[in-house]
Amino acid sequence: MQLKRRRLTPGGLLYPLTAAIVLAYFLFFTWKSLFLYFDQDDMYNLYMGWSKPVGGVAGANLFFWNGFFRPLGAIFYRAIFAVAGFDPLPFHIAALTIGVFNMGLCFRVTRMVSESARTAALATLIFAFHTRLMEVWFRTAVIYDVLCFTFVYLAAGLYIAARREGRDPSFGRCAAVLACFIFALDAKEMAVCLPLFLAAYELIFNRPKPRSRAVVLIGILCLMVIPYAAGKLHGPDAIANNPAYAPEFSYARFAATWGVYLGHLLALDTDVKGWVSMTILGTLLAGALAARSRKLLFAWVVIFFGMLPVWFVPARGAFVMYLSYPGWALYAAVALVSLQDLATRARPEYRTALACVVFALVGWRYGKFNLHDQRADPRHWLYDGPKAVRAMAAQMLRMNQDFPPHARILFQDDGFTTEEWTPMFILRLLYEDRDLTVNRDKIAPDRTRHDYVFTYENGRYRQVSPPLAAVR
Repeated sequence: MQLKRRRLTPGGLLYPLTAAIVLAYFLFFTWKSLFLYFDQDDMYNLYMGWSKPVGGVAGANLFFWNGFFRPLGAIFYRAIFAVAGFDPLPFHIAALTIGVFNMGLCFRVTRMVSESARTAALATLIFAFHTRLMEVWFRTAVIYDVLCFTFVYLAAGLYIAARREGRDPSFGRCAAVLACFIFALDAKEMAVCLPLFLAAYELIFNRPKPRSRAVVLIGILCLMVIPYAAGKLHGPDAIANNPAYAPEFSYARFAATWGVYLGHLLALDTDVKGWVSMTILGTLLAGALAARSRKLLFAWVVIFFGMLPVWFVPARGAFVMYLSYPGWALYAAVALVSLQDLATRARPEYRTALACVVFALVGWRYGKFNLHDQRADPRHWLYDGPKAVRAMAAQMLRMNQDFPPHARILFQDDGFTTEEWTPMFILRLLYEDRDLTVNRDKIAPDRTRHDYVFTYENGRYRQVSPPLAAVR
């Protein structure tokens, strides 16, 4: 029997080629992250995940309302540390792998919303990398945002895949959405946006029946947010107890916060003025309404409500825009594809060729935009922390391969600030000993007896007592 040979059509070739280009584009900007060491936040996160009882970490993921600080990230750190030890490379490989998976989720969700492979491909290219969101891919300490994105868009994809066909999600699909939402909440507070995304999808694209399974599911998701928010805002372990997360419910904070993030989005050296940021958001909404585009309107919802948890808290790094960034990518892609369709209205046979040209031009121009910003700002703050952690870890291992159980260690000086416990985290993790006592004269001079005393001069750690010769 003669087997029929499948013909490779231009359309069939474009899909893998486009995916390969987007992946290469992503890795071009992110591969250097594999060579970064742990930073101070990594040490805190890893130590907290490793030092807690396994049952406590597992239970915190199940009981998502208990106020435990982002327990899914604790599992990420603890699991990799158990397998790979004190080696940053596996952590970075895992984070980048999840980042690649998230690009696939972006493509899937934007394709379902836009009903256009051209739009989804362009949106995924834009989403793949933004210079000001660099921490997402270069700092494993931002794994909370990465994991939150994964489960929010997994849940959204499961939901939209059923609803776009006009059917209610099955009980199994509803259970999967609920599980994804719990994991997303365990990853980071940004996950509370998911019910808003799904409700907006229903209002924009469907006319749901009041008692439909879809409406009930969204209602359950909303109810889950109530105890979760209570755990985050109240109680001894509440994240709101930290001044860096304390909300200030005012228009001034709202406008100023958006000004900071829009400044990051546009790669500006200064923040956007509050009234300008409000004008930009209003113009985007007006554009979606004027165009009568449900796709643009949904993209605007993701842009705006995807930042809900940080509207009123002090602004932080641009990495918090990661969850809402597909909204910006989708809005731009829908607008560009609409212009392409308008330009080829009389000659639709040219649409694929024009789409390829636009895809290449956007990749080239957006790539230049990213490269220019990186060259203009070397981001020393991104590399100084890992250098300090690496220096201590490497030099301590050279001086001492291990310490006796319950050893008392004193640093007369070190390469860290007085507002952190990084040396203690490093040594306990490096030697996998929770009982090491690590004191620092920088924080509180301690003249009691110590088994080991170190000092720090000109970037080098030196063992003062006992002398290294005596140790050997």
